Amino acid sequence: MVVLEQYLQLYERDSKLVSSAWKTFHIIFYVIIALSGIAASYTFRQVLESFGGNCVLHSNVTFVSDKSDNSSTSFMIIDCVKTEWGRQSDCSFCQYVPVCSVIFSIVWITFFLMCGRGGKTTRGLSQPWRIVVPSLIFNITFLGVALAAACKLHDGIDVFCNFFQEDLDEPNCQDLARYHLMEGNTGLLTYRYMKAAQISAWINVVGWTMSILMLLLRCFCAPDFQLVEISILAPTPEHEHALSSSQESIDVGCEEINGQGDGRAKESQA
Repeated sequence: MVVLEQYLQLYERDSKLVSSAWKTFHIIFYVIIALSGIAASYTFRQVLESFGGNCVLHSNVTFVSDKSDNSSTSFMIIDCVKTEWGRQSDCSFCQYVPVCSVIFSIVWITFFLMCGRGGKTTRGLSQPWRIVVPSLIFNITFLGVALAAACKLHDGIDVFCNFFQEDLDEPNCQDLARYHLMEGNTGLLTYRYMKAAQISAWINVVGWTMSILMLLLRCFCAPDFQLVEISILAPTPEHEHALSSSQESIDVGCEEINGQGDGRAKESQA
């Protein structure tokens, strides 16, 4: 036989043959995004409350301390006249981007839970692989937003700490823990909230990044599909001669059988 044409055809794989790990990892990364988003938004909100709701990012907060000789704790009073607060829009951006992360991750978790493992299925939403590309496009877009919020939050707190060290002649921002702010939380708790907000924001970015990598890996590995090799064949002259000879033999055999049948019919009539 001569091969006239040979190509690969992509077919949907049966859902039972697709590993459930793909769906599981998608959901796990979105859960990480949701939890880190909640933590980042809550902790940063607590930081803002420690300063009366004013934005501390990229701010130069001036304190007036009332330190007693018998105590190592200073009650810090914020000088509202000399203090240069950061832009409220920056703080709102850093606070509400994690909230959006929580909302969007829950939406995508719902979509993946409604879908099957992948491939072709009759349970849940048919062809669950169709949400992979939209999810990838959205994740890449929102990763940029989450990364911008994390960088702005991290850099803004670092700028605040630098001014804090210069104004109060402290070796590092951790010494804020030795003070008790007049508004909101203690200095120790405020410092911990600052670090927790920074860490949570970066975990949120890592969650979006891992989700994107998982979606890209699914696109490249294509577990929802299988390649089938299709070949179109044509007989060679030798095969055609053999086939024609076989066909002639079959025709002769059929004629003999028909002839014998006709002879028996005539004998029975006689």
